[in-house]
Order: sequence, then structure tokens, then C-alpha cells
Amino acid sequence: MNVLLIGPTSYLGMRLTQRLLEREDVSLRLLVRDIRRMGDGVRQHAEIVEGDVFDEDVLHQALNNIDVAYFPLRFFEAGRKFSGLSRSFAEKFRDACITAGVKRIVYLGVAGRKDAGGMMPGSTADIGEILSSCPDKISTVWLRTGFVLGSGSALFEALRNLIEKCPVLLIAKWMEMKIIPIGVADLLKYLIQAKDLEVQGGVVVDVGMQSMSFREMLAAGAEVIGLRRPFIPVPFNAPRMSAILLGIVTPFSFPVALFFIRLIDAGGNLQQERWNESAQKYFPQIAPLSFAAAMERALKAVEREEVISRWTDSLAGVSYAYDEYDLSRSVYRDIKKKSFGDISPQRIFRAVKSIGGSQGWFTFDVLWRIRGGLDKFTGGFGTAVGRRVDSDVRIGDWIDVWKVVDIKEDRRLLLEAQMRVFGKAWLEFVIEGNTLIQTAYHYPRGLMGRLYWYAMLPFHVFIFKDMINAIVRRAAEQD
Repeated sequence: MNVLLIGPTSYLGMRLTQRLLEREDVSLRLLVRDIRRMGDGVRQHAEIVEGDVFDEDVLHQALNNIDVAYFPLRFFEAGRKFSGLSRSFAEKFRDACITAGVKRIVYLGVAGRKDAGGMMPGSTADIGEILSSCPDKISTVWLRTGFVLGSGSALFEALRNLIEKCPVLLIAKWMEMKIIPIGVADLLKYLIQAKDLEVQGGVVVDVGMQSMSFREMLAAGAEVIGLRRPFIPVPFNAPRMSAILLGIVTPFSFPVALFFIRLIDAGGNLQQERWNESAQKYFPQIAPLSFAAAMERALKAVEREEVISRWTDSLAGVSYAYDEYDLSRSVYRDIKKKSFGDISPQRIFRAVKSIGGSQGWFTFDVLWRIRGGLDKFTGGFGTAVGRRVDSDVRIGDWIDVWKVVDIKEDRRLLLEAQMRVFGKAWLEFVIEGNTLIQTAYHYPRGLMGRLYWYAMLPFHVFIFKDMINAIVRRAAEQD
């Protein structure tokens, strides 16, 4: 079966790609905007079409000779612009599939009330209706579920951070809304089996475990983690106040935290008496894990550093450098060089890749944390985002306030700032011979951008000089 997956770099896209590659009955094609985000293993075993999904020529090329096409899997973001684009794209995607002779579209939507008032569940319902509007021309399997629970998922990281960091948990009214969670492993089973489902026309299937409130998830999660947390109910909803607290405790920015809360509210308190009947009818062989089992599985994956993807991989609208053009236009540069003598370049580069996360930022880590706190205060992500795993780095990963935009093993690591810098900023590490070159770039936007650069210069004197020296020391101390 020839299968097309669009958006293989999202949280679910990465995991579904891995599962589909394991199947001998699937010939997989991927449509991705930047082929560099695909690892060597994926490039060797999947056909890759590189280009913009909104380019009709690229889309038709990707759909040629395809049997089953997966509509771009869910994105987690805080604006409405992307949802509007998705509705427009859904019509073009459906028509292009019909023209190309695709037999089936598989779509994953969000379970939510139609009266959600412009929230994402409503927009995903619109997309599902658009994709399934021509049952006489193409089959559609429309899966609907709530929040995904798995290592690196938004729900998992929200629960884990709140449980581990808050000795007392304040329970607002939105935390009592019943939502439908699902373990990521179970969701992947549904997605994979959906391509083989023996149905004609369109079918809508609701999947997930038993409905739970966010408060009930906190209680069950605390029990799995082994911590006791008292709950204090508060007699108001206060989504914005909750979002501020959630942003402080979790890796979320304020807009993402607010979106997370509103998504719970929009998807909550569904009529669930007949919720799982369609799943049992069409997928009788799948028995979803319980919440406790899915939570425990996610925790073990984190402990073993087996986190395949994170919610940050599904952020829409995040700045991403696809070429070197913006970097070449940078106005300001801070260059540091350090000879590392007879230490191997491989050890130096391994030390470079270890920065951030639980390893910290060397001597002046506290300054980075303060800078991250200021970013959080102004609505950014701050340094609490951390890393997917400490032992691996790939293009698209976040390292605290930086995003990996290029990596050439043992030669170059390029990071783009995701904090507020009044323009764009990058941090580059390059190995030339036995010299490590560390360069901070800044492309300012207006007067504030230039003032920002000069205001940061005193910090550069301490931070960047210490960083390059500490990297070489860390490399020398490695076993």
C-alpha cells in the first residue's frame, strides 16, 4: 500500500512515521518542508517530497500514485490563523486527493463541542466535514479524540510539572471539566489500522479511554509518581490567572498555557454515554490503556531517554530558519575562538551538544535562568522548555530558549533564539581544525533591536567567554 504522510515532523507525525516504516506492507512517502529534519534512517527507507504543502504542484507530486493519505496531524498552537488556513487547505487537499485517485483520507480531529465558539475543536470539526463531504468519490476515516497522553505530550508535561513542583494544587473550575484522554501508543494503533478499515464512504470514530477531569488526572498522576498532593478548590474559573500559574510551573508560554486551558474547556463535558461504541465496532481488537498505565509508560520513556517527539514539535508559527539568508544579513556578531589542542573534535562536539537542559549553561547558568524568567514574564517560553532528551540533538529540537536549526555532526551546531530579542538571534558553534569558534548573531528590528544588542553586551563578556571555555573543559573531562 502506498501511503502519504503530510507533516511528519509534528509530535504525532514523527511517531507515526516510525511505526509505518516498521510495516512491510507499506511503501511510505513523506511531504516535508525541510528534508534536513528527517533523520538518515527515515531518508533511507521512505520516499521524501520536499516543499510547501500549500504549493499545488508539490501537493500533486506528493499524491501521485498514493492509496491512503494522512491529512496533516494535529498542531498545538495559540492562534487562530493556522486554523483558518487549515480549513482552506482541507478543500484543496480533498480535491487533489480525488483528482489523484487516492482511495482514502485518514484524519485525526479533536473531540469537542460544536458550541465551543471558535476554539480549535470547532475548527477541526469543520475540517473533518470538508474532508468527508464527498463519500461517493473518496473514503474518509475521521478519528476524534481529546488530549494525547505520552512522553513529551502537552498533557503529560503539564501534569508532571504541576505534580512535581507544586506542594499544594489549587483547583479552578475548568479543572473539573471531563475530557477524553488517550495513550499515544493506542492512538497510533488506531491511526495505522484506519488505513485498512473495511468501510465504504466516510466514517467517524470516537476513540479514547474513560473520560476524566484534569483534577482526576492530577490525582491519578500523583499516585503513579508516588507523591501526595493536597487539593484546594477555588470558587472561580479564572483562566488567565490559571494560565499565568501554569506558565510559571510548566514549559508553556502564557499564550500556550491559556490555549491549553481553553482547549480543555472547549472539549470538556461531552455526552459520553455512547462514546466508545464506534471504536469498539470498527476497532474491536484495540483495548485502550488505562490512564495510570499510559502515565507510567510515559514516565518510563522519559527515564530511559526514549522520548521520540515533544509537543514543541507541533508548535505552529514558531520561527524557523530554512536557509542561511537571514543569518548572512545579521548586523551584529560576537565571535569567540578557543583552541582545544589534542582533544578530539568528536569529544568537543559532544560537549557542545550537551548544553542546556539538566546540564545547565555552565558557570553563569543563573544568568541564563534570569534571562529565561524575563522572557516568561513577557509571554515567552523561558528556559523551562528544557530538552527532549539530554543524550541526543536533532534539527527541530528545543534547547531551553534555543531551537536547533542546523546540525552537521562533529562540525557545526546552529541555534535560533526563541526568546524575545527584538529581531532574530542565533548562536553558532563551528569546529575548524583544532579550534572551536562560537558566534552570536543578531539581526535587529528597528531601534529597540539595536538597543537590545548593546544592552546585552555586558552579559556577553561573562556568558559567552565562559561558555566556550567551559565546553572545552567539559570535553576534556569526558570519559
